[in-house]
Amino acid sequence: MTHLPDPTDQQLKPEAKAVLDNFQAAYGRPSHIFRAMSWNPRFVRAASEAWHRLVVEPSSLPRWVKEAVVVITCSAQQTQYCVEGHSHALRREKLSEQQIKSIQTHSFEGFSDPELSIFRFAHKAAANPKSLAAADYQRLQSQGLSNETILEILGVVWANTAMNMIVDALGVVRTQHQKEELRVD
Repeated sequence: MTHLPDPTDQQLKPEAKAVLDNFQAAYGRPSHIFRAMSWNPRFVRAASEAWHRLVVEPSSLPRWVKEAVVVITCSAQQTQYCVEGHSHALRREKLSEQQIKSIQTHSFEGFSDPELSIFRFAHKAAANPKSLAAADYQRLQSQGLSNETILEILGVVWANTAMNMIVDALGVVRTQHQKEELRVD
């Protein structure tokens, strides 16, 4: 149970309902965190748009890498609700359970040098951003990543840090039914 009850369908304003319907259509399951945020239509729309622009839309990084950065961020910040949901997304992207566990635990075993550089950078940015140094950026650049892509990684960390704060502040925890929604077909 979250600190605020979820709005009923009758309490939803059309703008918030549209966000929830779009998520359901795209992912085949509801977004419980967007539902919890739906008391404020402007807020849930802004969160949904940031998520879509930074993680979902095609970019220089493959979707699975962006989802891995999300899991790294969520696990570094100990937001279990989001670790569960985005680990599910990695399963949908066809990563193995071993690869997902490696991402969740930050061992990053079995990934290429460019992926390792991205994952280590994202972990540092999520866990202790003030510890990032010029060498961290140079490592990414030496792997061929552009400044635009480096900022994209930081953007994914940023968006998920904000979502983690909301999830944690609201006290959102998945019910058993919600966990079952995450099984991969």
